[in-house]
Amino acid sequence: MKFVRRTVDQEPSVNLTPLIDIVFLLLIFFMVSSRFIDERDLPLELPAAVTAQPSTAADALVVDVTGEGVYRVDGKPAETDALVASLQALRAQYPNRALRVRADGRATHAAVVHALDSASQAGFAHVEIATGSGN
Repeated sequence: MKFVRRTVDQEPSVNLTPLIDIVFLLLIFFMVSSRFIDERDLPLELPAAVTAQPSTAADALVVDVTGEGVYRVDGKPAETDALVASLQALRAQYPNRALRVRADGRATHAAVVHALDSASQAGFAHVEIATGSGN
């Protein structure tokens, strides 16, 4: 009697090497094309403060005050007379975010006070003043 020997069929397999290569290429692409620093287009020289503490609000809205007294609300230019309206529109869009005032060291006291007063009129409850490190 002759027995027929059964051959064990190999299980079908999927080669994952090309998939892993593509995932690594995508990872490298996104790492190279992403920006990890908070870039602002205004070169402000923030005044130094020795007792300054790091901010806890990472997603704060920003109002820049240049040395010439020009205001920028979240990166967009704002007129002095329309600063309250710009901040109110920003507050309506992001009601739970803090507001950070970044004033150049050469900015006048009146310009900074106007920005803080406008933030108060717009209804911001949490307002920060950005400073440089005291080192």
